[in-house]
Amino acid sequence: MNAQTDWRAKALVQRLPDGQAYLEVQTSWISTSTTSQEPLTVTVLALQDGDVLSFEKDDILARPAVEDTVDLQHVHVRRLPVPSGNVVVEWRVEQFDQPIWLHNEGVRVPIAGLPEFTDPILVQTHAPATAMSQPEMVHSGLDLIPSVARRIPMDVSSALFYTELHGMADVVGQDSLFLLVQGWARGDGSWDPASTKYARLKAATVIPVFESLPCSPSSPNVENAVLKLEARTRDGHVVVSRDVSLGTRRIAQEDGLDHRDVSSPLPSLASIRDRDALARHLEDHLPVATTNEQSTIQNTLIPQGTVMEMQQYLTGFWLDRSSFSVPEAEARHKQYAERIAYVDETFGDCKRGQGSLTEMGNIYLRFGKPNTVVQRHHETEYYPYEIWHYHKAGRFNNKRFLFYAPHVVGECFELLHSDMLGERQNEDWLSQLRSRENRLRVTESMENRLNPRDSFSREEPEDLFFNPR
Repeated sequence: MNAQTDWRAKALVQRLPDGQAYLEVQTSWISTSTTSQEPLTVTVLALQDGDVLSFEKDDILARPAVEDTVDLQHVHVRRLPVPSGNVVVEWRVEQFDQPIWLHNEGVRVPIAGLPEFTDPILVQTHAPATAMSQPEMVHSGLDLIPSVARRIPMDVSSALFYTELHGMADVVGQDSLFLLVQGWARGDGSWDPASTKYARLKAATVIPVFESLPCSPSSPNVENAVLKLEARTRDGHVVVSRDVSLGTRRIAQEDGLDHRDVSSPLPSLASIRDRDALARHLEDHLPVATTNEQSTIQNTLIPQGTVMEMQQYLTGFWLDRSSFSVPEAEARHKQYAERIAYVDETFGDCKRGQGSLTEMGNIYLRFGKPNTVVQRHHETEYYPYEIWHYHKAGRFNNKRFLFYAPHVVGECFELLHSDMLGERQNEDWLSQLRSRENRLRVTESMENRLNPRDSFSREEPEDLFFNPR
């Protein structure tokens, strides 16, 4: 039985003095075993547009040969050189040639040459570096053991962090004085005076910042701890500033060993043992997956994932969305599975029974049942159409989706127009909807695009779209 639990990971953007960016890829876990075990294989990759930029693969003892019977925390750090732009980091941990943990994370690497603070490292423990130190954990002569995932417990009196300020000398001149400001943000985003610290420093190519800030049960903010960093000229002009979200502060008692253990799949996933069924189930998750998760599902798991890998990935998928609570994750997965069954039955006929592949099914899986639905399937003047209205769609209020069937018989309804940010928006939708009778010439359609119509015409589809009922 796998005895590694509480998996955590983070990829932080760092930079060498010559400007080369790299990711400090941190991984931590807890071993609950009381005996030495076979090694774990930890593989971390950095990808951009599907191409591997760099990777590291290490065999690590899952449990050192020590007599201590307490649970041991392991921290693994690797550095991967990367260019600027969007980068995806993937973690894969295996034991006995079987995957026990998969994870991925998207990172934005800024362009070199501008003044910047590197991603802060929340430090768990530190000591002067020695010949025995792991090079990947050494920064500015200090051996830093990171607190992976950068969450601040509620019961600590201070938090220690490390960052570097690059490029300040290019702005104010080498050895010129400037003001460094650091502190926690209050709930409204402003500086918390009780924690703010000031330091007058000399500008250099790279300036290491190793600082401790006071903490209390209310500071930094419990719902979203934010670290504020700022560098100012002697005249008070801000050269560079950064607000770094550290997420919700965890309660120490809740940091048990079951947070991220996906070695045992959720009960509702353990019952799905057929690989093809799991591949389809993964595909059904694409509407609610992030871009990085979609890439992993489509490019890795569906083509080559094993049953165990798919079960574990989906278990982690729902644990991530449930504050790592297994009962909540199980309930959320069951609820989503019910949505899948509904869209398969309601919209799936045109896609061999898989409703998630239709645009109606996609919207339903993402936002649930619409508050109102207008169906006009048998009009003579317009193509068959439906208008869905949501009081709340995700974080947006009062959003509408208009679907139509331009080929009429036996086809999926397509999204023609929506006022939802990021969805298909078509200024000429009414003209296209009524082109069933071929009354609209090409020149008229072009004129409509260049000269949008009055949004309050008397045509029924437009009235229903803007005044749902």
